[in-house]
Amino acid sequence: MFYQSKLAGKKPLNLLLGAHLKTGRPELTPTAIKAGKLLAHRLAGQSTDLMNYDNVATTVFTPLEYGCVGLSEEEAERRRGKDGIEVFHAFYKPLEFTVAERDASQCYIKVICERGGDQKILGLHFTGPNAGEVIQGFSMSLQCGATYPHLLQTVGIHPTCAEEVVKIHITKRSG
Repeated sequence: MFYQSKLAGKKPLNLLLGAHLKTGRPELTPTAIKAGKLLAHRLAGQSTDLMNYDNVATTVFTPLEYGCVGLSEEEAERRRGKDGIEVFHAFYKPLEFTVAERDASQCYIKVICERGGDQKILGLHFTGPNAGEVIQGFSMSLQCGATYPHLLQTVGIHPTCAEEVVKIHITKRSG
């Protein structure tokens, strides 16, 4: 993508915006657009904001959707150490599966938090119906520094799949 602009009477500035050029970054169109806009604002002297690549939400739109935002369990463990994170997880059965008598073990939620302290949420992973919609809602909360206690204080909307996230309480460490 090329961006052309006139800055305060200077010659036009042509930029090649390559948000995907650095490895390890999400290769998603909305991410590239956001990173490009932030870069343009910095170059125009309108902002100093940088792109936060850790909290980019994404979804795989398969028959059973998978969505995530934040760090994977492996990345959180690499950054904080195995004893530096707490992983809450649960299988659940969405209302849609009741009539079809589908197995509850297909839908899964994982919330990765800092261990100790305020238990900041580092990542949220969700497999189930409407995962994209659920993750989009939690994406902003991670941007705002949501913690596990914040999650527990949230009242879920019944009966929704997203409600299962705010009820999560079993840790992997507990067995």
